Amino acid sequence: MRILMLGPQGSGKGTQAKRLAEAHGVAHVATGDILRAAVADRTELGLRVAPILERGDLVPDDLMVELIRERLEHEDGFVLDGFPRTLPQAEALDAMLAEIGKPLDAVLLLDVGDDVAVRRLHGRANEEGRADDSPEAIANRLRLYHELTKPVVERYRARGTLVEIDGERGVAAVAEQIEQALTGARLGSR
Repeated sequence: MRILMLGPQGSGKGTQAKRLAEAHGVAHVATGDILRAAVADRTELGLRVAPILERGDLVPDDLMVELIRERLEHEDGFVLDGFPRTLPQAEALDAMLAEIGKPLDAVLLLDVGDDVAVRRLHGRANEEGRADDSPEAIANRLRLYHELTKPVVERYRARGTLVEIDGERGVAAVAEQIEQALTGARLGSR
């Protein structure tokens, strides 16, 4: 099973990707977690991306593609969460996956309105104290999602690999909808 999870920040991608990966015994590859760990560990990559993440901006494509390649080369199955966020990243991801012989089985879109995303992100900021969840960073990330990531969604929709999930429902209801979609696509047993 090789799944890509898309949706705006606050849509529940991380929660659902982690749950899906655990349920099917595949890797949860969360680019945000990888980047935040690099920042916390003060690695070379972490020092380069820390100011970018604090502003809510996107990490340059070349860094992200290399980061993803290093991880996915060693995984048979995965749920990819947080990448790609731009058309060039999607094109680079698809080319890299073809090169390593691991094309995507499906792309799941957790669809939520901006009001729901903002409410969830403010809640997460209060609970976790994440610096990248400031009101300014949240507004910037949602703006970037609409400008840069919506075309990625349309790209996968045109290819027929996109499955839309109502991300505004509760965690269990969303998880059930994902499992039904994967079973319908005969991916649940892979």
